[in-house]
Amino acid sequence: MGLISNSTSFTRYKIKKQLPLDYREKYAQEIRRYAFREIDEDTDDERSFGWVNIMNILDNEFHGEEFFKGEYIAVGFRIDTRKVPSHVLRHYCYKTEQERKAALGKDFLSKAERHDIKEMVYAKLLKRAIPNSRTFDMIWDIKGGQLLFSSLNESICNEFLDLLKKTFDQIPEQLFPFIIAQDSLPDSQQTQLENVSSTNFCQ
Repeated sequence: MGLISNSTSFTRYKIKKQLPLDYREKYAQEIRRYAFREIDEDTDDERSFGWVNIMNILDNEFHGEEFFKGEYIAVGFRIDTRKVPSHVLRHYCYKTEQERKAALGKDFLSKAERHDIKEMVYAKLLKRAIPNSRTFDMIWDIKGGQLLFSSLNESICNEFLDLLKKTFDQIPEQLFPFIIAQDSLPDSQQTQLENVSSTNFCQ
């Protein structure tokens, strides 16, 4: 389960912007505002994402303030996607085209007719598709400014950062080893750090 499992991969961030004075009340309100909402079966939506309980991905209600863990905020970032497999779409399109040609007494359908059939069939199958759910954990030391997110995927991280900005009005800086060392070393050793060169240990 992400960051609370036995092993995981994560991206580290640093948040430098000062917290609002009423951050607990404000953040609680915004987390509920941007909580995960399931995809409505009657829509053409293919994707939905938002915050869930880090201990239960099915809990997006946040009746209490379970996302506060002392001076930390811990939430899950859930993404649901639904799609129609291409081979399934081709099969149903072919079947529908044959039925349409038989009903119209045609041997061929125009490109526009086939396009309309494809869109109709896709929309119909999409409503029957079961969403695929993925969750990623976020743990934020709100006083210390350190934030961990359990993904290394760039597109997932970017989507997460967009929601983080909307929810908390924060734009974190991703931490790389050089930046971590830069923040940790005293001024007397900063020059030595700047002269460090990369080394390939796989040779």
